[in-house]
Amino acid sequence: MAILMTDQTTSKRGLFSPIAFLFLAIALGGFVYAGLGFVGLHEAQIPDSWQQAPGQIVDTGITVGSQDMADGSKLEVFQPKVRYRYEVGGKFLLGEQLSRHHPMRSLRGVAETEIEDLHQGTNVTVYFDPENPADAVLRKSDTIGPMQAISSGLAIGLTCFAIFVVSLRRWRKVTPKMTA
Repeated sequence: MAILMTDQTTSKRGLFSPIAFLFLAIALGGFVYAGLGFVGLHEAQIPDSWQQAPGQIVDTGITVGSQDMADGSKLEVFQPKVRYRYEVGGKFLLGEQLSRHHPMRSLRGVAETEIEDLHQGTNVTVYFDPENPADAVLRKSDTIGPMQAISSGLAIGLTCFAIFVVSLRRWRKVTPKMTA
């Protein structure tokens, strides 16, 4: 029995590697993470309808807390605290929010940096909800976390999707056709 090899070729798809699908799953996770970053970015910004009023810093400081980790240990976290007064419609109010949904920081220096220019007596602009003037912030947005989620999610998603596509092309094998 002789096997005759010709120059004709046929295209045959091999089984896809489970690793290729792992990269697809990671890519999808990256895109979901980026999407959550977009939602967080929207939530971190104040609405355009909010108004502004002059205010003055009353007090600042850092609150130390702890956060439970998945392994049962505790992580020390730091929250910058600020108190300011402002006037709306002839009524004086006290505010305590730097920004909407302001996150805890894992480094004390980062928390201190956020309030280092806010000394007692410093004049500031306060942004408040005209329907509820007690709801006020000093910063229009805190976009550090959402922007990190968007950029890292897109980077991971696009990279892993590209690896998935390349692995699909690689598994497409061309083999010589054998005749007897």
